[in-house]
Amino acid sequence: MKKSYQALVKALGRGVKGSRSLTLEESKFLVTGFYDGYGTRAQLATSLMLMRVRGETIDEIAGVTLGIQSTISPEWKTIDASIDWPCYAGKRDMLPWLLLAAKVLAKEGERVLLHGDPHSLSHRLHIARYVASLGIPVVSSAKEAKSALDSAGICYLDADHLTPLVSVFRSLHQELGLRSLFQTAIRCVNPASAPVSLRSYFHPGLDKVHVKVARSIALFSPESKEIRVGIFKGVQGETEVNPRIATELSIVTDHGQEGFVIPTLLEGVIGITKFTSQLEIDQKQIAELFISIWQRGELISHDELIPDTQRVTQLAIASVLSSLSAIYLIKGRCQRTKVATQLALKAWKNRENKLKGLVKKPVLEER
Repeated sequence: MKKSYQALVKALGRGVKGSRSLTLEESKFLVTGFYDGYGTRAQLATSLMLMRVRGETIDEIAGVTLGIQSTISPEWKTIDASIDWPCYAGKRDMLPWLLLAAKVLAKEGERVLLHGDPHSLSHRLHIARYVASLGIPVVSSAKEAKSALDSAGICYLDADHLTPLVSVFRSLHQELGLRSLFQTAIRCVNPASAPVSLRSYFHPGLDKVHVKVARSIALFSPESKEIRVGIFKGVQGETEVNPRIATELSIVTDHGQEGFVIPTLLEGVIGITKFTSQLEIDQKQIAELFISIWQRGELISHDELIPDTQRVTQLAIASVLSSLSAIYLIKGRCQRTKVATQLALKAWKNRENKLKGLVKKPVLEER
């Protein structure tokens, strides 16, 4: 088996005329072979960089995804999550309003599994820093996750608890200073086989990559239940729909592909992305910010450190509505974006059944 693993490196590195890309099965073995001790760290790193230089193929990304999945305990498939929400990008200078949308879904009876890697790209603002502010349980095992989903309908998982491979790929990224296909593949891992799974990207063209990878994985490992994969360009790469632009949403299923455009909910709202850095000095203040928007639908403006409170409120709520609209479309609850936005607004207003008209409605345009 060690010679078979070495053959992968040779296939990738035989020069311009002799090299080739890996098949899906070979790419899967690149991961599982390393995990089982047949391959070395140097061989894995070399293979990843050779693929990086040439440009990774769909089969290579899908194969690595399947390889990562095979190292995850099957116990995760027993937690009965209904929405798989990977959050690996983090944000540069904005708070993760997606957490409010996830809580709304939990209130509606969904079972939302959030997972990410806050140790990678640690300069970014990852959701792990803020889940506690909203009372979202943090779990480290499938048993804990099932209990949290049973009681709260939502939980957050650090990906290090899924498989030790996460830390290996992260350390290679930090050591080499270069990304690999792992950054794409990890977002495609649906550890609980939830029927709805989200994918976000930032760089142009990655939407087509994610669509093809989703199809390839579905063909290679068909589940007994249909999995609907929603793919869109997220805010700064994170898995949150941007309400300030029209967002293309692709939905991939076992039977084909659908496309929608989530409309712009906010026009001309600019200059509010820097306020987070002002709040960084006080984590308690950020917690109050989240709680205020969740409980009242508006910001408390008792501190001069929070500028343009009305515009920040608009952005937060519009972000929630846009993300909820996308998820309702992915789930197949409706077939029109206008209806999806209406469902999202209703869900936001009814999240605690106590708002009494306090929610400030952002400007919505019919499209």
